[in-house]
Amino acid sequence: MEPSLRPVTGTAREIHALLEPWVAEGGAPLVVRTSGSTGHPKDVVLSHGAILASARATLERLGGPGQWISALPTTAVGGLQVLVRSILAGEPPVFADEHPSIPDAVAAMTGPRRYASFVPTQLFRLLASDDAAALADLDAILLGGAAAPAELLARARELGITVVRTYGMSETSGGCVY
Repeated sequence: MEPSLRPVTGTAREIHALLEPWVAEGGAPLVVRTSGSTGHPKDVVLSHGAILASARATLERLGGPGQWISALPTTAVGGLQVLVRSILAGEPPVFADEHPSIPDAVAAMTGPRRYASFVPTQLFRLLASDDAAALADLDAILLGGAAAPAELLARARELGITVVRTYGMSETSGGCVY
């Protein structure tokens, strides 16, 4: 299947390449498939303005633009927004799947501010591994996609990891509550 923004399909690098001119110049709305958490997955049409407003709101909440680790599926709104935020920041994303581990991906980051976006299961696994210490080098981890257990957040705090919980859905272009 050829990479596309309608619907969003392709590898993270392919989608990033398609998004760069779209973010800069605008264009037809994106089509993103939902997770189907309320039934069957459906396609959601998201305008250029809606995508950028959500991305900018996230960057403002986190303290400014920065470089991102791309570790979520980029065909879904959470992973897609990681790429959009990277483009707005003028910083290339670090693609987690191109590194042996998350600490290696963190070490590859060169931006003045550094972020990652995970779902609770990813963070739980990272905190239970030898990879946890590297996460403290990030300015923040945006955590969404599911409820975050209090124990998970407490463990991150103990390790000096800044976690910002977010809630949103495909229809809101991702995070809308922080």
